[in-house]
Amino acid sequence: MKPLSAFILGLSGLFLIFEGADASCELTIESPQPKTITHFGSKHWVSETTSNIIRDDYESVDLYCGNGFSYRNDGYGWQTMEKKRIKLTCNSHINEFTFDNDGIRYIKCLGDRDSPMYESLTSMPDCNKYMSLVIGQSFAEYGSIKNVAICYDIVKQQLKYVSYTAYPSKIKLLEQSQVGQLNELGLDIEVAYSKYVFKPISSNSIMNAFRTDKQLSVVFGTGTFEYANLIQDDVFSQDLNEFEGMISIVWLRALRNGNWRHFLNALRDASVHDKFDVNVGVSGTVAMPTLNACEDNRTLSIEVDSENTIIVPALIWAHIRNVGPALNASEFVVIAHNSPFFTINERNGLCQSMCHEVPWLKNSLFSKLQKYPVYGLMQCCKATDVQYKLDNFPKLSETKKVVQELDDPITTTTTENIISSDATEFE
Repeated sequence: MKPLSAFILGLSGLFLIFEGADASCELTIESPQPKTITHFGSKHWVSETTSNIIRDDYESVDLYCGNGFSYRNDGYGWQTMEKKRIKLTCNSHINEFTFDNDGIRYIKCLGDRDSPMYESLTSMPDCNKYMSLVIGQSFAEYGSIKNVAICYDIVKQQLKYVSYTAYPSKIKLLEQSQVGQLNELGLDIEVAYSKYVFKPISSNSIMNAFRTDKQLSVVFGTGTFEYANLIQDDVFSQDLNEFEGMISIVWLRALRNGNWRHFLNALRDASVHDKFDVNVGVSGTVAMPTLNACEDNRTLSIEVDSENTIIVPALIWAHIRNVGPALNASEFVVIAHNSPFFTINERNGLCQSMCHEVPWLKNSLFSKLQKYPVYGLMQCCKATDVQYKLDNFPKLSETKKVVQELDDPITTTTTENIISSDATEFE
């Protein structure tokens, strides 16, 4: 009887396995992928959706797409719905997720926009004359997520600066407020973003301009500069890829791939324990050295076509402020020199570098390499030293100025004076 009992138990086990398999539903997620909203008591959070979702009978999954959904079942074509959020429930009788009695096996977001853009009616600091644009999402009664804000002059199609808080976690908790400087901004007016509104500039067009301009070709070749997003933080790449037409600049390649990357790595490591408000912008124009006796100094600009010329910024700056009780050393500005003609001896025109005073920077790879031109020259300054020297820099409040001036009074220098120091004579 023992062999028979074992056989019956084995069959029972197989039955349970197959019953469990039959009682579940699988949903295939295609690109662009929806986000998943998870509910646990009073807490709700958003996470990236995996390639497929499995749920047991009567279990549900809450999905979000900023532009609506496309979905289909086996043997049927794609259908669309404009709802931004849907709740799909597993129906084990048909082994499918259902919504409004429709069976769904495959789903994706409608259109190619992954991150909605909104205009905030509350302006970013020193952005009253321009548009304050927020890349984020509203989840109705659960709250919202604001990832990045952009101060932008839409008339001149000119970026002023970009703001974010370093760094959001991969699982984003939904709340009515969030830590950092973007909390006060609103998701007030949804913006129908189109890349065709902006100048048709691409990395290829920049490289072609370097090839066709004989002087630029001789001096730089095609590998010295590259056209890329101002915000190089990997965590924001998915949010910002579709807006590159607004916030891309001409980078010194060695800088972008060298010390700027080392700085971001140090910031990422520090943000494990602290949160930092970050504002990033550019300033001035790279000045070319005099190449022959009959030529005046030339600022470095690239003629992409007969209608579009783009400048190469001399400086790229990042204002870093610790979120929480402010200390003098917790607010400073990292400045990168985007010119191949700039030398280490010229850095003091901005300030005496104080990277060594920042605890999370002083032992980093960035701190060890920031003085070497092959990785891109960078330095750290007190905000009060440079707030009037950098274009589009959001000025400090009077309270912050008083605190910092106790140790270091402001000295005023114009951006033009700083940029002129970029030009050096060929010997």
